Amino acid sequence: MWTPHLGSPHMTSASVRSMLGESGHRDIVVALGDGVGSVNVLDDGTSIGAILSDHAAETGCVTVILGWSPVATQGIRPDDFARVVTLMPGWGVRPLLPSPVTRAVPTSMAAIPALLSGPLRPDVLITRMTVRDGGLRFCTEVSWQRALIDDGIAIWAVIDDSAVCADAGPPLPESAVTIVGRVGDAPAESPERPIDDVYHALAERVLAFIPEGSRLQYGPGQLGTALLQRATRPLAIDTGLLTDAVVELDARGLLVGQPSATYLFGTGELFGWADGRPILRGIDHSHDLTRLSRGAPFVAVNTAIEIDPVGQINVEGVGSKVVGGIGGHPDYCTAARLSRGGVSIIAVPSRFGGRSPLVEQLTRPASTPAHDVEVIVTENGHADLRDADWAERRRRIGRLFERAA
Repeated sequence: MWTPHLGSPHMTSASVRSMLGESGHRDIVVALGDGVGSVNVLDDGTSIGAILSDHAAETGCVTVILGWSPVATQGIRPDDFARVVTLMPGWGVRPLLPSPVTRAVPTSMAAIPALLSGPLRPDVLITRMTVRDGGLRFCTEVSWQRALIDDGIAIWAVIDDSAVCADAGPPLPESAVTIVGRVGDAPAESPERPIDDVYHALAERVLAFIPEGSRLQYGPGQLGTALLQRATRPLAIDTGLLTDAVVELDARGLLVGQPSATYLFGTGELFGWADGRPILRGIDHSHDLTRLSRGAPFVAVNTAIEIDPVGQINVEGVGSKVVGGIGGHPDYCTAARLSRGGVSIIAVPSRFGGRSPLVEQLTRPASTPAHDVEVIVTENGHADLRDADWAERRRRIGRLFERAA
């Protein structure tokens, strides 16, 4: 395989087309690096998605694997592929879901590295990388990518000379990577939304359950931002997605140590703050139940689209309407439940979009089992389920939502 040196001249879409052509007409499985740094456009103006779609249309034997994609992947024409596999439906891959070749695999984040080393093992990963400290590193996410390198899967790097680098791992040896081009875009920015009053109220109630000296996992969005903004005691952050809110937490002197995450998700403010910090590690670290559940108390704060009467959680959508994927929801809820002094919290407004999240029966399969949900919080109060049997869980959850009726 052709492996140019780091100092090679700029390469273009022809490099990628040539590499794909070397595979002949055999089946090839291509994984695209995910997160805000997913490569869309090369420096000659062509899109990776269009190149893959063209090759798929010519050969009829290409499978593409997509992870968490907060923005739509440009140029992907799903019907040209043998399969489009998404590991995190919703967000940017939502437009691809109606195609009959698209398969949304129901998996939690913690299981993705094993899935990609086995039944969904790709032949190659195409991803954004940068040169730091004499070697190649990941930029705004590590996710499941380093696990593929450890498994010996071919890596085709698209180099970003000006990229943010928050990769906590060692530089990758040049021999492990083939440089196929340079980027023509930048990592996607995701500004935080103004916080509605209900999320400030939720954050105040949740913070009462977070003990001194604990590690906090939070999700993106208004609730996570409100939690970090309203915190008055120091917090260690041990999460999947790190957002802009951590920058303010650090400025207020309330961030304990270096945060741990596997994706950056925010704006230039976060990217600039994170650049050069050893923050991002692979999913096998960020979502490792054994690691998370040991040591200082671990508190997981997550949300829900639907909650059934005993506390089963659906975070994927309503009926056939897909909103998101399973993600790390069950991983973090389980780890927090197993953590001594920790707690698994679900925090939701009592009504959202004119409807209550409490339903008699989930409209989709459960994303997280009831026994991994310990406390449910609304702006009106909470239901502590840690000492409740099934009948008592029903009573406490029912009473919580009756207050909003």
